[in-house]
Amino acid sequence: MCTVVYMTATADNIPRSPTNPVSITLTVDLAPWTQDQRQRLLDAIASIEAERAGATLTAAVEAEEATGWTLDAYREVMAGLLGKYFAQAKVINEAIKNGTGYVSREEVYSLAGYAESRSLKGFTRPVNRVMDEKVEEGKVPDEAAPLLEPDYDPNIKGYQRARGFRVPLEVVKLLWDQNGGQPGRDRD
Repeated sequence: MCTVVYMTATADNIPRSPTNPVSITLTVDLAPWTQDQRQRLLDAIASIEAERAGATLTAAVEAEEATGWTLDAYREVMAGLLGKYFAQAKVINEAIKNGTGYVSREEVYSLAGYAESRSLKGFTRPVNRVMDEKVEEGKVPDEAAPLLEPDYDPNIKGYQRARGFRVPLEVVKLLWDQNGGQPGRDRD
């Protein structure tokens, strides 16, 4: 038995990846399969996902304008964050690790261990402060895009809570390339 369910993204069901507008769910009854067959299926899926993630990420990065991020510049900012602003560093790492450059509001609360009643207003301020220091020191290019930006619904005017936070895909790709074609954290 094999069932394919197509699910189109709607306003309430937007996929996490800004480069993946449609989600497909495939349900397969693996009960009659041997353990070896199941493992081969999982290996094939992992291989296809890695291939797809690379192509999708590369296309998305090519569509964006490069702002001068380098691996050394990224490391400088992260070193400045890790001593004092661990929640922001965890969110940036997760956005890179998941390969999308995006972390939802709910994930921020979970990663940071914050109570849901806590406001995220000013959450990017420490990242911007550290980035400004590193730009002044000449360790981050002046034109580098902010390392962490809030994501707001463009259809809502006035005050609103951030839906999530973005890391430039340029930075995601830097780390992706450094990890041998797999999205992930900095290995060094």
